[in-house]
Amino acid sequence: MAGEGVSRAISVDDLLLLNQEIAALVRAGTPLERGLLLAGRDVRGRLGRIAQALSGRMSQGESFLSALEHERDAIPPLYRAVVEAGVRSGRLPSALEGLTRYVPGYSEARSAIGIALWYPLLIGSIAYGLFLGMSTLIAPKFAEAFPSLGLKLPWTLDWINRIGQASHLWWPVGPIVLIGIGIAWSVSGRAARFQSWAWGLPRLMPGMKRLMADYETANFAELLALLLEHNVPYPAAVLLAAQATGNRPMTAAAQEIAAALERGQSPSAALENVRPGVFQPMIRWAMSTGADSGSLPESLAGMADHYRSRARHRAESMRIFLPALLLVVLGGGAALVYGLSLFLPLVELLKELSFG
Repeated sequence: MAGEGVSRAISVDDLLLLNQEIAALVRAGTPLERGLLLAGRDVRGRLGRIAQALSGRMSQGESFLSALEHERDAIPPLYRAVVEAGVRSGRLPSALEGLTRYVPGYSEARSAIGIALWYPLLIGSIAYGLFLGMSTLIAPKFAEAFPSLGLKLPWTLDWINRIGQASHLWWPVGPIVLIGIGIAWSVSGRAARFQSWAWGLPRLMPGMKRLMADYETANFAELLALLLEHNVPYPAAVLLAAQATGNRPMTAAAQEIAAALERGQSPSAALENVRPGVFQPMIRWAMSTGADSGSLPESLAGMADHYRSRARHRAESMRIFLPALLLVVLGGGAALVYGLSLFLPLVELLKELSFG
C-alpha cells in the first residue's frame, strides 16, 4: 500500500457515507482499521477501495491522519484539516459529527440548484430544437414559394431563411452549452474541493447567482465555525472554508486575508482591502471580530442557518415562478417568431393569390 493513493476524487455523497462510517466506528470504539476493512468489502466502487486503502495503511502502523494524507487526491483538504483538528483537540467524534452536518448542506445546495435548473433547461432545449427545425425545414419552403409565384419575399421570412442557411455555424451552440452544463454538474459533485466553480454557466440564468451566493455563504460560515470550534488557526480556517466553497473571488480574498493575518494585521484591517460583495455583510462583520471572540463559532453557525434558509426560500420561489416566467418569455418569443416568419407571410401569400 506504499506510495500514492489508489483512487481519484470521490463524490460528495461518497464522502458523506465514508464520514458517517468513520464517525460510527469512532463512537463505538471499534478499531478503525478493522471497521474500514469490513466496510470496504461491503461497498463497491471507489468508496470501497478508499476504505480498504485506509484500513491497509493503518494496519501497517500508519496513523489515521497519515492514511488520509496518502488519499489526498480522493479526499478533500478540508476533511483532513477537520479530522486533524479533532485528533489534536481530543474531540474527533465531535469533529466528525460536524462534518456530518456540513457535507449534507453542500449536497442539499447542489440538489436544490439542479432542481431549479431542470425545467428551464428542458424548455430551452425544446424551444431551441423547434427554432432549428423551423429555420432549416419550414422557412426554406416558404422562401421558395414566393419567388416562384412572382411575389416579393417578406423581410421577416427572408431573415429566418438566412439564419437557417447559416445553421451549420450556430446549431452546435445549444448542444455545447448542454454538454458544458452536464460537465459542470458532474464536476460539482466531486469532493476534491467541493468545486462549485463548476456552476459558472448556471449562474447566468435568472435568479441563480443570488441563490448560489446564499448557499456558498452558508457553507463558508458553517465550515469556518466548525474549524474554529476545533481550534484550527484563524488564517488557515478562513482559507480552508473559502476553498471549500469553490468560489474563486472568495478564495482569492481569503488568501489575502490569511496572508495579512500572518503578517500580524488585525482581522478588521485585513478585510479593508477586500472588495465589497465578496463576503455577505453579516459574514464580513463577523470575520472582522476575528477568532478572539469566544462566541464567533456560534454566531457563524447561526448565520449559516440564516443563509441556508434564505437559499431554500429562493430555490422554492424559483421552482414556482421561473416556469411561469419561461413560459411567457420563451412561449411569447416563439409565438412572435412564428408569427412574423410564417403566419404573416402566409397571410400575405394568400392575399396576393386572391387579389393579385
